Amino acid sequence: MHRIRSDGLKALVATSARDEQLTELLKVAHVEDLIEERATASDAKRSKPDPDIVQAAIEESGISPKHLVMIGDTPYDIEAAAKADVRTIAVRCGGWSDEKLKGAAEIYDGPADLLAHYAASLIGREIQ
Repeated sequence: MHRIRSDGLKALVATSARDEQLTELLKVAHVEDLIEERATASDAKRSKPDPDIVQAAIEESGISPKHLVMIGDTPYDIEAAAKADVRTIAVRCGGWSDEKLKGAAEIYDGPADLLAHYAASLIGREIQ
């Protein structure tokens, strides 16, 4: 999150968690001050893999889906993003196999692996 923000990019969250759950999760991850906008279960009728939450995040951001990249750790994230025309980077730390995460533009072991390969990643290439 720090690298994304230091590159001048906007950070959004699209989650099936409720508002109060998300607040606690972001505190635990020490990123509550790095997330500009949030779309939660309160903003959508249906949960992932339905694209409602991703579409709510897109609307909240005011950014075209073609300029967004979603980082997800489940097949539901990948499917929801695809239905909303958002490219995805998958991380294996959610416990899913590469086969289950197919459809993602890239797959990394977790946040540290993505950070180690950031410049060559979909995000890094977008800002060059």
